[in-house]
Amino acid sequence: MPVITLYRQLQGRLPSGESTPRSALIREDASPLQAQRETLDIVCRRLSAAKVAYFCVRPMPGHPPVVAVAQRDRERALTTLASSGRPLLAARLPYGKGARGRAPEEIGRMRPLKRVAAQLHDAWAVRVGLYFTSPSRTLTIGPEHGCDLEFWAKQKGMLIAPRPNPACASVPAKAKAVQGGEELFNTLVSAGQGVRTYRTRPEFTRRLVGDIDFPIDAVYTWVDGADPAWRARRDQALAEGGGPTGTLSEMATTEARFTSREELRYSLRSLLTYAPWINRVWIVTAGQTPPWLDTTHPMVRVVDHKEIFNDPSVLPVFNSHAIETQLHHIDGLAEHFLYLNDDFFLGRPLPSRTFFEANGITRFFPSLAHVPFGAPESEESPVHAAGMNNRRMLEDLSGRTLTQKLKHAPYALRRSVLYELEERFNDEFEATSRSRFRRTSDISALSSLVHYYSYLNGRAVPGNVEYTYVDLALRKTPAKLRRMLARRWHDAFCLNDTAPTTPEQDALLVRFLRAYYPTPVPFELDQGGSPARRS
Repeated sequence: MPVITLYRQLQGRLPSGESTPRSALIREDASPLQAQRETLDIVCRRLSAAKVAYFCVRPMPGHPPVVAVAQRDRERALTTLASSGRPLLAARLPYGKGARGRAPEEIGRMRPLKRVAAQLHDAWAVRVGLYFTSPSRTLTIGPEHGCDLEFWAKQKGMLIAPRPNPACASVPAKAKAVQGGEELFNTLVSAGQGVRTYRTRPEFTRRLVGDIDFPIDAVYTWVDGADPAWRARRDQALAEGGGPTGTLSEMATTEARFTSREELRYSLRSLLTYAPWINRVWIVTAGQTPPWLDTTHPMVRVVDHKEIFNDPSVLPVFNSHAIETQLHHIDGLAEHFLYLNDDFFLGRPLPSRTFFEANGITRFFPSLAHVPFGAPESEESPVHAAGMNNRRMLEDLSGRTLTQKLKHAPYALRRSVLYELEERFNDEFEATSRSRFRRTSDISALSSLVHYYSYLNGRAVPGNVEYTYVDLALRKTPAKLRRMLARRWHDAFCLNDTAPTTPEQDALLVRFLRAYYPTPVPFELDQGGSPARRS
């Protein structure tokens, strides 16, 4: 939903026809997961109280939770939900239509259930939902994150599903119900993470071939470029020459590379709002800790460079290429993990299958931008130079030529593959790890090399994300941020700066991030050192 508050701040006017629904329920923990949980719980509680037999069905990928009721109980089910005392909305689901990414009006006009219950007497499936909003009113979540009510027909002692699901087309009409974990019915919850159980049928509790039931961690690299102690170490390293080999580019030391506007705080909010299935978060730093981070929380851990570098004597380093060659050394890191920079953001809910297949294969997201042909030694861009070095290594290994960059979106990785890559290209890994600043001799192991290496070895496949890149220094950026906030149609985006920004541009970014991500993460502290309130 569009955000009124931010429009007032950025445009000085109110967009026509845009508002938060009056029926929206305020929730401090507003998120797609919260909306789906609360709506599903309401539906199950009301049906149980009215003694309407039901069972939860495993949804198709990207769909909200599904509750099944026999066709003969359709009117009783709709009547009891309509009298629940909550402002439930409902719409008939068109046959064959999915829900992921669809606005309520594309599903069918959502109307108060108590008004339309009688009109749904022949529906085969109904979307039931509520509107929720954050206290700031900058995040509104609608019925697209509600619950689908299906009506199963009885035929020859069997209940027949009205539409496909991942498990089965029918279940015995008189079979006993069992309890199933939340992860079976909510695609935003991972195995072992759910805290709820729901009434279901045995057919929906099976471990399916396509189930992702392994933990997926997240790793961030972060630096506070305003820290005087860190700046002193950086300036001393620059005075000493910055490293042993390769040409040092001016782009490797620009202030824009180290500026922090609390992007990490909001990137973490984006991650846990839109990928709440993440198991654990690791933040890799040079002895720094964000003052707002609760390091005692079991879900997060700060990792010092000294803990992961094979040769700590090369420290300090100020080169993300060098740090990335060592991330798989994190003690306790899950085999499967996402790697993110603090300027990466998720823009809407993404299931874990966006990044991984159930057999462990990773997905990567090629960009239309190319790695230019030429010699890395004459290349001004450290990113291009690293891509050229990656290309040479893969050509020597396989005879295949790398031409495409990858999108600046979360990178799906496997520790075992990184260890294998490090062993195969030990000289290149070691040389890059010793480069204190980005140099033309670097490789980009995590943002390019490992993905194409894995693809050539059958352990990665190209994926798709709706993505955009935002350069904060451009004049058109304010208008673009307004559109992004209003539409929220990107799966992921990167907020980067290719040149130093002005205080006005920095303030604009902060307002955008606060509006897009108002819900704090569980390990976030407020200014007083207490767990942060939802805003």
